[in-house]
Amino acid sequence: MGAVPGHAGKKTLPAVRWTAGAPGCESQRGDDGRYRWRMVGDDLDLTLLVDSQELSKSRRRFYHVLGVYLSVTYTGRGKFEFPADLRMDFLRHHEIRESYLDPTHFSTRLQNDLDTLVFKTERKIKKHPETTEEKTAYLREYQKEAAEFIEFLSTQSLQPATLTPGNPEAHGWVFFSTRNKWIGDWKSHEDFMLGVWMNDKVWEFPFSLPPSEGDLILRKRED
Repeated sequence: MGAVPGHAGKKTLPAVRWTAGAPGCESQRGDDGRYRWRMVGDDLDLTLLVDSQELSKSRRRFYHVLGVYLSVTYTGRGKFEFPADLRMDFLRHHEIRESYLDPTHFSTRLQNDLDTLVFKTERKIKKHPETTEEKTAYLREYQKEAAEFIEFLSTQSLQPATLTPGNPEAHGWVFFSTRNKWIGDWKSHEDFMLGVWMNDKVWEFPFSLPPSEGDLILRKRED
């Protein structure tokens, strides 16, 4: 799913936006180094979780993807079809909007690129046997990290779900591409708008990293 300007086309669904101090809207800074924004209404309870170091972490991930965690809890008595359709507006980068990266397609792309890297590395080793140890060590580490990330995508990604009183919650990680000519490098302070698109409305979470200039969370050490 590609990038499109955030202002392109008119929004066809009504939007409900997280607003500080408004009924059903909460925010929290955790000592685990994460920010949380919660919005409650219409038989739904949504919480967005973002790591305070997400900007730097994204630049160390494969393809520099930006990651957020979302949990959705259905509090109604019937059933609710959750499409898991998330879209991110990069407000300081020409208001570009990126749709979520499909975890299956993302994993396939990473596996294909890994296979290509293995092939190219083996060719280079044949031409320059003296580099065998160095290139083999690099490839082994790359394969390990890629396999772990592919496993993470298959088990921890947010998925569409039919929510009911007996199965009320959907939660998981969602990633967005940041590698295009409109987004470029991160600024020291970034503004985003996460849209959680339902069938009848869009739930919007405006957030910044850090939330205020110079804001920093000190992580609590684990015992």
